[in-house]
Amino acid sequence: MKKLSYKLFLLLLFFGCSSENIFLSFKDTPDGWQHKNSIEFDFNAPNEAVNISLLLRVDKSYPFSNIFVVYKIINHEKIISDTLDLYLNKEEKDVFSKNSLSLNNHIFSIAENIILNDSNVKVEFKHATRFINNKKAEEKLAGILSVGLLVENFENEKI
Repeated sequence: MKKLSYKLFLLLLFFGCSSENIFLSFKDTPDGWQHKNSIEFDFNAPNEAVNISLLLRVDKSYPFSNIFVVYKIINHEKIISDTLDLYLNKEEKDVFSKNSLSLNNHIFSIAENIILNDSNVKVEFKHATRFINNKKAEEKLAGILSVGLLVENFENEKI
């Protein structure tokens, strides 16, 4: 019940704050984020510029202060791929040192002002986080509770 009410709160928050959302979805990772399993989202893109963001829900069992994420944005015309090093805190302190809550939500922009030409789009996320002395990514990232995708209309800010 707690999980459902949390998701409803997030949906209301995102849809209530902006009427420009095109797509919003979360996928739970109840046993941690498995390295071998990419998380995929499909949506229909409009024929206008959009912003694409990665959403992460993390608890205190997550052992790192950052996360490496490989993403692919695929439509019928092109594939855009990159690896991101995303910091879960802006300060150089423990991620949860000043937070009494056991959960943290993060939003990271991965593409801004991108035009996907009125097509079906697939976005894939895969983690590549590892400990310093390891060459391979951790098989399972504990503490990642869900991964989400937010697609919004791009609005050019006017000053």
